[in-house]
Amino acid sequence: MFSQKKRNLTWIYVCIILLIAVIAVFILIGALSNKNAEDAERTNLESKVSEENQSEPNADNATNVQEPEDSKSDAEKFYQSYYLVKYDNNVIKIYFSDETGKLTELESTSIVYETLSQGDQAKFREGIKVENRDDLNRLMMDYES
Repeated sequence: MFSQKKRNLTWIYVCIILLIAVIAVFILIGALSNKNAEDAERTNLESKVSEENQSEPNADNATNVQEPEDSKSDAEKFYQSYYLVKYDNNVIKIYFSDETGKLTELESTSIVYETLSQGDQAKFREGIKVENRDDLNRLMMDYES
């Protein structure tokens, strides 16, 4: 009699543990798919920005007299895209600057400006420039946590 109750309780405990494991797997899958969707959306936005910028110079060249490429200054030839994290309209935002220097807002961050030190507030007012996505992610992890 006691062993049968023990078996029934063991069966219930095993079912509860399996249920918790299944729920945890669903939560992880949802979190990972959400992260992948955000990364895909951000990549899509960046590709749209680069496509727009590539199409704009072509339209200008079609209507204007074409200049030889040697006439471009060295600064224009070697301009690199970058990310700019800046305090704007009471929110810290991430901007993307493409090869032409055009800033495009990517997203608003969850960084609370008022909780930052005076030095960090000054940095964000001026704008923090980062060269690549890894540096941007590192910066966001430092300040959002």
